[in-house]
Amino acid sequence: MSIDPLIGARPAGGDELAELYRRHARRLAGLAAAVTLDRSVADEVVHDAFAGLAPRLADVRDPVAYLQRSVVHLGIRVVRRRERARAVPRRPIEHSSIPEVDELWALVCTLPAQQRAVVVLRFWEDLTQDRIAEVLDVPVGTVKSTLHRALRTIEEQL
Repeated sequence: MSIDPLIGARPAGGDELAELYRRHARRLAGLAAAVTLDRSVADEVVHDAFAGLAPRLADVRDPVAYLQRSVVHLGIRVVRRRERARAVPRRPIEHSSIPEVDELWALVCTLPAQQRAVVVLRFWEDLTQDRIAEVLDVPVGTVKSTLHRALRTIEEQL
């Protein structure tokens, strides 16, 4: 069974985890940074996701989806912990030369973590609603309603 169209067949043994890391760690770190709004914890979130995958790699049908789901869930956990501690204010992780993009990103940053995760997966990672549901392990209807609420909130603030 293929784990990723870019990889093809599953590599044997411990090579599979290393190959997954080589191919996906950077993109997963971007996802983690977008969910947490903090690049400094993104690598730690990705490391924790890979550490969670390692012992169950042979049993996981889709390791990439597992890693995406783990990064989102671990990232949300970081955000909730930080919000409870009332830490660093939210700010964009990157600046664009187009003011409208910065304005939209600033609005995305104000969304609750779960809504922000769905928006990032949909529009940054370009995942379908079905794939987002699979990644987050929620019904498609939940993805649709969460995305709708997030977009409505952004639209109201524009």
